[in-house]
Amino acid sequence: MSEINFSQITERLLTFWDNLLKRVDDEGSKAYSREKIVVFVVALILALCLWFLVNLSRAYVLNVNLPIELGNIPDDRALAEDLPDFATVSVQGEGWKLLNLYNNPPQIFVDVTNGEVNLYDQVQQQMNAIPDLDVQKVQPLILSLDLEEKISKKVPVRPSVTVNFADQFDFLSEPRISPDSITISGASSIVNNIMAWETDSVALGDVRSDISRAVSLKAPPNLLILSTDAVQFNAQVAQYTEGESKVFVRTRNLPGGQNITFSPAFVTVRYTVPIEEYSDVVDINPFTAVVPYSAITQDPSGFVRPDIEVSTNQYHIKVESHQPEKVSYFEVVGN
Repeated sequence: MSEINFSQITERLLTFWDNLLKRVDDEGSKAYSREKIVVFVVALILALCLWFLVNLSRAYVLNVNLPIELGNIPDDRALAEDLPDFATVSVQGEGWKLLNLYNNPPQIFVDVTNGEVNLYDQVQQQMNAIPDLDVQKVQPLILSLDLEEKISKKVPVRPSVTVNFADQFDFLSEPRISPDSITISGASSIVNNIMAWETDSVALGDVRSDISRAVSLKAPPNLLILSTDAVQFNAQVAQYTEGESKVFVRTRNLPGGQNITFSPAFVTVRYTVPIEEYSDVVDINPFTAVVPYSAITQDPSGFVRPDIEVSTNQYHIKVESHQPEKVSYFEVVGN
C-alpha cells in the first residue's frame, strides 16, 4: 500500500514544466516551432489524464490535518485550555476520494460533555458521510479537556488612544468611553485574573475638532467571550490661548500673633484657557498663591514654593507655571 503525497506530485509537475520552457528558450524557436509546442502540450495533457485515471483508481494512504471545532458545551462550564487546531488523520482509500478529502477536509466537531473525548470516534462519525474510506490512525487519539466553572465579570475599559493636537488645541475635558466597562465570560481561573480590558491602539494626528469614533477592543482568545467588540471614544476639543496673572502670595493656617512676608510678594501665573473663556478669566482673576505655615516651619533653606490654586471650576483653566518658582520669607516680629 503506497502513501499518496499530493504536494510532491504538484511540485514535480511544476518542475517538469519549468524545465520544458527552459529547453525551448535554450534551443530557440527554429528547433521548437509553435506547432510542435502545441502538439507536445496536448500530448502531455492526455498523458497526465491517463496517468490520473490509472493511478488515482488505486488504494493509497493519506495523512491529512482535520480542523477541530468546539461543539456543544454545558452552559455552566468553560474550557480553561484551548483545543488543538487540528488532528492528524491517516486515511486509506481510492485516490480520487482521497484527493477530494485533501482539498476539502471536514471539520471535527467536539461535543464537550466530560473531561475526555475520543477523537477516533469523532473522526469516524465524520467519515461515515464519505464511503469507501478507512480511518487507520488519529493523532491525538484521546483529547483531554480542562473544564471549569463558567463565570462572568465586569471590568473597566482602558483606551489605548494617542491624540496629537494641532498647535494651541487640547482636550476641553477628559475623554469619555461608552460603555466604560464590559462583561467577560469564561473559565473562572482565567476571568478572575483580568482586571481591565484594553482597546486596540489608535493614533490620531493634527486634531482640531471634537472626537467621536468607534474603537475596537483587543480581540479575546478563543476561551473568552466579550459582551461587545467595540466602544465609543468621545472627547471635546477646544482652541486654547495663553494668559498671565499677578497673584499675591499668602500664608495659610498662620497662627495668631505671627506675621510672614514674602519676597517677592507677587508671583506671575502662566496659564492656558479656551479662547472663548479668556476675557472672563482675565476679569475675575481666579488664582491664589498660598504657602502653608507648616511648609515654612519645616523649611531650612529660607525659600518655599507657593501652591497655585484656582478658585472656580466654571472655566477650563490649565495652570502651566509660575514665576518665580520659589519665594523667600521673613517673619515679622512685633515691638
